Amino acid sequence: MNISFRYTLGAAAGIVLGMVLPLAGGDTAALLGELSQLVVLAGRFLLFPLVFFAMIAAVDELHTRDTLGKTGLLGAAVLFLCTLVSTLLGGLAILVFSPQRIPPMVQEGTITAPPSLIASLLGALPSNAFRVFVLDDGALAGILLMALLVGVSFRHDRSVSSPLSLVVDSANRIFYRLNHLVAGVLGILVLVPVAALTVLLREGTELLLFSQFLLVLIVAVLVVGVLVYPAILYLFDRRRTHPLLWLSAMIPVAVAALGSGDAFFSLSTLTRVNRDSLGIPRAMGASVSPWVVLYGRAGTALVSMAGFLLVIRSYTALDIGLGDLVVLAVSTVLYSFFLARTPAGGVLLMLSFLASRYGRGMEESYLILLPVMPLLERIGAFLDMMTAGFVTQIVATRGSGRSQAVTKA
Repeated sequence: MNISFRYTLGAAAGIVLGMVLPLAGGDTAALLGELSQLVVLAGRFLLFPLVFFAMIAAVDELHTRDTLGKTGLLGAAVLFLCTLVSTLLGGLAILVFSPQRIPPMVQEGTITAPPSLIASLLGALPSNAFRVFVLDDGALAGILLMALLVGVSFRHDRSVSSPLSLVVDSANRIFYRLNHLVAGVLGILVLVPVAALTVLLREGTELLLFSQFLLVLIVAVLVVGVLVYPAILYLFDRRRTHPLLWLSAMIPVAVAALGSGDAFFSLSTLTRVNRDSLGIPRAMGASVSPWVVLYGRAGTALVSMAGFLLVIRSYTALDIGLGDLVVLAVSTVLYSFFLARTPAGGVLLMLSFLASRYGRGMEESYLILLPVMPLLERIGAFLDMMTAGFVTQIVATRGSGRSQAVTKA
């Protein structure tokens, strides 16, 4: 069964299940929430060893071809532009369409303290290199950094590194095959988190208050992820990239992101889609996608920017000018790069940061968005993963074009 069809079928079944299950005073939502955690954990189970061995092999191949630096710079440049443009678009959408203000209301919730930027860096770089393998579940950056260093060192002395490179290549193939099987099963199991989200939305009694905001937000995200990205890919390489085929291939990734709101869970699916559906070489997919998933939070930045502006407009009569918009956008973009240890819940952390920095005495104001926070997290995760697929495709297209040109020459 085609993986895109499998994920679509799983999502549709989840929506139907979530609509027909009785709410039962919150018991249904609690049970589905626990089952969703099991599904997410299953999807993330093989991720760390998979990306570790794949990154080593990919970096070694790119370094041998003297394209590692160019690949990294291109990926970083495209990623930064995507995040900046998406963030500005989110802010402009709120200012231009002016969705209904949300009346101030009391929300029960714990204020999320934004993590220190220095603490985030220290957490990703332990003093003992072996500790990257035993840190918490959000420490993927340390794993990737270790793999990058090992992959770069392989080229120094092939007589020493060749035996280890064979082991790495074999391990990568084994874990990729295992992930291939897991991703196929997740196409059906994704119905559980989708059903859990559907039940949460059914239980929400205040969704109508946010209807205009959600509509503006969804349209902005779809414009970027479904219109702009495929159009750029088509203009970038008309001969080999068809917009509809790319969107069709990205369906499993989009469903995984919308269902779980978890970047690491979705990365497992993206890894399979890169190779099987998009035909992206391992050297490009394995070296670009994990880094973009970690630091490419274009969707989280867009949703956070739009949400914060809605909160400011709801609580005050302040007129937000272009200068204020640019300052907020730059801060949001820069802070988004420090969410690497937060595969899920990035919107809440980003709103906490913006409120503490620019709340003007209303540091708790973002709590009015708590009723729709699960939906906001998933909308942001959707564009995050579409951005990861887009950046990987751009870098892969550029890299394959260069290699073909060299071969013809």
